[in-house]
Amino acid sequence: MVSLIEVAAIPAEALLIPADCYVVIDCLRATTTIATVFARGLTDLVVCDSLEQSRIRGAAEDRVLFGEVGGLPPDDFDYGNSPAEASGLHLDGRRGLLYTTNGTTAICVLAGQGTVIAGSLANLSAVITACEQFSTVAFVCAGEARGNRFGLDDFDAAAWFVQELARRNPGAGLGDLALLAARSTQLDRLILDSRHADETRRLGLARDIDFALRRDTSATVPMVTAHGQGWALLEDRR
Repeated sequence: MVSLIEVAAIPAEALLIPADCYVVIDCLRATTTIATVFARGLTDLVVCDSLEQSRIRGAAEDRVLFGEVGGLPPDDFDYGNSPAEASGLHLDGRRGLLYTTNGTTAICVLAGQGTVIAGSLANLSAVITACEQFSTVAFVCAGEARGNRFGLDDFDAAAWFVQELARRNPGAGLGDLALLAARSTQLDRLILDSRHADETRRLGLARDIDFALRRDTSATVPMVTAHGQGWALLEDRR
């Protein structure tokens, strides 16, 4: 039974919030991509906070490389950080690796602090169900500028989680930012109007925004099962 729900505006704030479970949210687009590649059959996924480490480890372990720099896929990667693209892939039995500017960094920062799950609107219901086994749950906005700046799109997605988890657990307390999320009435609109969405459109990736707004396209619960300096391994623990 959940007794307390928190929201962290950026990953560094989450380190100051004692919780049993941290749900990292990078709505546009990393955690949406993560939920999608697992739905397409990926066995496990390494996330890294270094581009060079990603290349080395991906080659050494024969992993499918997903990622972005400045929103676009590196030339030597197999795919970008695009959930819309990933939704059409056949990944049964494959292992993957993802590098992104914000989302993978946030997961690596939180790895080891407690149970860490990658959440998005794409796997909203599955993650909410997983969260109900914990007493204190913190939803962590991955943010921008490698997690140093607040991102409105991630907060909007966090509000969806807070409102649904609070509905299922009416006795749960709410931290200040979770209370603000619980009272938010412009869900989805904040994602569409966010600076990050504008940047995504500018890059010609508007279909990823549309995909990220679709709820429950994945029934997976990507959870950190191992981690080290600058990396974390996720597996589907639904």
